[in-house]
Parts: sequence; C-alpha cells; structure tokens
Amino acid sequence: MQGKRHEVILLVSKWCEECIPADNAWKRLFDERKNFNYKSLDVAEPEGRRLSIELYIRSVPSTIIDGKLSFVGIPTKEEASELLDFS
Repeated sequence: MQGKRHEVILLVSKWCEECIPADNAWKRLFDERKNFNYKSLDVAEPEGRRLSIELYIRSVPSTIIDGKLSFVGIPTKEEASELLDFS
C-alpha cells in the first residue's frame, strides 16, 4: 500500500482473556510490516468507551480499521494481513 497508512485500533478490556492474544497478533504483524499505525484502547477508558459507543461495539476484542469495525475476535496473522490489504 502506498500513500495513507491504515489506522488500526483494537478495543480491549482488562477482564477479556481473548484480548491479550488479539493484541499480540496485531503487534507481531506491526513489527513485521510497519506500514500501519496500531494502538489498543481499553473500553473502560474515555477514548475507548467513546469509540465503542460511536460504532455500537458490544464485544471485545474488536478491531477497527480506518474508523470502521473490521473484525471481532482474535485474528490470525493471515486474517489481520488480509484486513489491511483489503481495507
């Protein structure tokens, strides 16, 4: 991809067991590719809560790419890569 970098946000929660492997999957892909911006936000924090309300998100982990809900759950490396390539 050339030009604009994708903005990837993973919404998580401290009580969510699936959130840790989802965060690790995105971090590994970021370490390999470095061609997108990545951050995780806790839904208990103001920014994460605001985003979850805006996008009507009721489950974590949820991946948001460029402001749109793109995936719910733990993506495999291949799924995460495809999400970026087709967004």
